[in-house]
Parts: sequence; C-alpha cells; structure tokens
Amino acid sequence: MAGRLNNALAATAALALLSGCAAGGAGPRNAAPSREAAELDAVEQALRARIDVLASDAFGGRRPGTDGEQQTLRYLVREWQGFGLESGTNDPANPWFAPVDLTLSVPASSRVTLLSGGRAVTLAADEGRAFTVGPRALLAAAPVLYVGPARADAVGPAAIAGRVVVMDWGGEDDPTRRDAYYAAGAAAVLGLVRDARALTTLADLRHRGTYALAGQEGDLVDGFITQGGLARVMGDPALSQRMRDARRAGFAGVRLPLQITIEANSTPGTVRTHNLIGKLPGRRPDAGAVLVMAHWDHFGTCAPGAQSPLCRGAVDNASGVAAMSEIARRLAAGPRPDRDVYFLATTAEEWGLLGAHAFVRNPALPLGTIVAALNLDTIAVAPRGSAVAIIGARMTGLDGAIAAAAARQGRALGDNDYASRYLRRQDGWVLLGRDVPAVVVTSAFADETRFARFVEQRYHQASDVPQGIELGGAAQDTLLNLDLVRLFADPARWPASASPSAQ
Repeated sequence: MAGRLNNALAATAALALLSGCAAGGAGPRNAAPSREAAELDAVEQALRARIDVLASDAFGGRRPGTDGEQQTLRYLVREWQGFGLESGTNDPANPWFAPVDLTLSVPASSRVTLLSGGRAVTLAADEGRAFTVGPRALLAAAPVLYVGPARADAVGPAAIAGRVVVMDWGGEDDPTRRDAYYAAGAAAVLGLVRDARALTTLADLRHRGTYALAGQEGDLVDGFITQGGLARVMGDPALSQRMRDARRAGFAGVRLPLQITIEANSTPGTVRTHNLIGKLPGRRPDAGAVLVMAHWDHFGTCAPGAQSPLCRGAVDNASGVAAMSEIARRLAAGPRPDRDVYFLATTAEEWGLLGAHAFVRNPALPLGTIVAALNLDTIAVAPRGSAVAIIGARMTGLDGAIAAAAARQGRALGDNDYASRYLRRQDGWVLLGRDVPAVVVTSAFADETRFARFVEQRYHQASDVPQGIELGGAAQDTLLNLDLVRLFADPARWPASASPSAQ
C-alpha cells in the first residue's frame, strides 16, 4: 500500500512538470497555476493518497488491538522510515511502537430502579441503561440531582458530590460535561434522552465495549434514562416543570424527589495496543524538541449488519495522520532543524484520549523539553481559503506566532471561542494538563456552521469515507503547521523561554 502513495506522489510531480512545459508555449490564456496553487494541489494529492489507504477496507476501521491496528502502524512506520525518521521511543526494547495496555469492558447487564414514596420501579431496558468500566458497580438508594443543560461549574461541587446527576443529553459537548460532573464528585451521571430510540442508539454504541488504561479502570457508573421512564415515577407535569425551570437563566440544578439504585456489570478483557513514535533528530538536541501528533485510531465495525458496516474515519482522523506524515516527509527532505522533532501517532483517542494519557505517564522525552506541541485532528472539513482557528487559544503563549504565520500565508483568523469548545476532546488537552504548550491549528473548527454540518453528516458514522471529503483547507493547514514546526524548531527564532507553561 505504501507503493500506492509513492506512485501518487510521483504522478503529482510529473503532472506539475508537464503543466509547466505546456504553459511555456501556450501564452497567457493557458498560464500555469501559481507556484503556491501548484504546491497546494500537490499537498492535496498526497493527503488524498494516504487517506485512501488509511480509510480503506483493508484497515478495518483502525480499531485498537485488531488487525487494522497492525496494518495501520506497519504502513506508517514504512513511510516514516522511508522519509529518514528514526524510532522516537528512546526504548531499545520497543523501537517505534510504545506499548499501551488497556482493559476492554463489554456491558453484560444493568438494572436501574427508581424509588419514590415507598414505591420501587425498575425501568425497562429501553427506559434506562447503566454501564461501568469495572466488572461490577452498585449504587444503592442514591439521591438524584437534575441539572438539565447546566455545566458542573455552575452547579458547584457541594451540590454534586455523592449524587447521581441527571443531565440533558443531545449536545456535542455532552461527554465533556459528563466528565466535569465526575471530577466534581458525582456518584454517577445519567444522560436524559428523549425516547427509547435515542437510548437504544447510544446503548448500542456502548455495547461495542469501552477501553480504559490498565490499572485505571475505576468503578464509575454512567448511562442513559428516557424522559418517559423518569416521568413514569415523577409524573409528566412534575418532570416537564423541572425541564422548563432548567432553561431559565441561573439554573443550578434541583434535587428530585426520588432515589435511584443502579447495578451495572461488564465482561472484562485486556488489549495491548501501541503509540507510534518517530523522531527527526535535530542538530542541537540539547535545545529542546517540537512534538507533532495525531491519533491513528477509529471505531472499526460500527454498524453490524449494514451494507457498509465499517467506520473508516477518513476525516477523523486519517486526515490528521496524513497531514502529519506529509509534514514529516517535507521536513526530512529539507535542512535539518536545530531541535529534535518528534512525531506521535496516538492510540485509543476515541476512547478517552488514552494513548495521550499513556504517553505523558511514560514519555519518550522529558515533557519539560517540549517547546510546542501541534495536534492534527479532523482537519479535512474546510475549503481552500478558509480562516484558521486555534484550539487552546490564550493558554500557551503560542498564539502570536501562529497568527503571524497565518498572516504570512494570507489567512484570516476564525472563531477561536467556538474551536475551543473542543479543547478537552483532543489529545492536546492531556499535554496541557502537564504544562506542555499544545494547540490545534486548523481551518476545520473555525466555522461553526460548516463543522456542525460535518458532525451531522459524517462524524463517527460509516459515512466518514474518503469519497467527497474536502481537502483544500487541510492542504493549507498542513503547510501552515509545517511552517510552525520550522519556527518552533529554531532556537534563534523561538527560544525556549518563549513557550511559557500552560496555565
């Protein structure tokens, strides 16, 4: 499959050469495209060739611990070695592939019982479902706090601690909100969904299994409950009133007049997966390092029985991996940078940023030596000429350099506030938590309407295939990130003191 990519790159170069020859005798009407446009065309072709491979049936949706993982990592390491990269694990026992041990929990059974006024009502499977990463979790007669669409910081830990939180479910940042309630001390979090159909769809996703880092499984409980199931105990008028109250300004949760007992069981297993780490050694390795990263994993089979059962993850995140490889190829072909540049393809990002957590737990290099980390995730969304946004704006000290680099390419800045809604849902968040200045610089998240359309039509669906994806903005993002790597890898232009610790 690497041969397919090399052939595509050769064809691109030949096409550019032929275009130049034709333009020489054709006159102004048939003038060759500008050098900038020709370079962007070549980058698009290179990205498309790699995405076609990574999101092909042969790679099986790139689920960790499967043959699809082996295909993915073998393909990438062949490419990276061909560019001139060397292993970046700094571990002779594990060259290139840094092991990550996971537990895989597949739901076995659950029971959700609501207690009110001396009456116990056990919900049907299409009314309430609970899950745990550990083998078994039990909550008995726990108090219930309904928070609607509110965030944990608006409710406060004193109200949250020890309670089962019921939160409205259906927004793009729901997993982030749920995690914040756990961090504030919730005993469990249940998403309130409209009906049985919505619950069944969400439960089916969970029945594919849930990964956790080995040794960090815990006994957290989460799940989903339908409005009908909750109303069966509370009564429709009472629940409707609570939901109306939740939409008023300043709402900070309300204790429901009931208790809940939850039992969840799962079948545990183990999976060994890997981060892939390559390195382009710099001329001054004592000057620090730049990290370029993208997650290689996706969901594998996501729609059993469907005509196209695979989730191929062409945009999320074959596009980011393809861009990282193109940056590596171009950087290795040019003058050697002063600083080391590491390339990290993480595993199990889709399952909770687990590969990134494993990397910071056992880093291949001292984290304090990383002057900048650039994450490439889900970049194939916007057309050429789109504005660019920063996920992690105002958190790293890198913003000014990024804005200047974008301006040199004639690119406007987009909506950083919208982009940063996704801050906690990408691998850079884990590095920020360890004071590594990490950002995502991309056109994909710069326009809310455009990205919302991608979420509706492709995100985490079998429809995320190579056909029809937009690579214009991704090609520009690739070259912008390449310029940033070159900048941050040059101590003369970017001293280590220019990258303050994340706040």
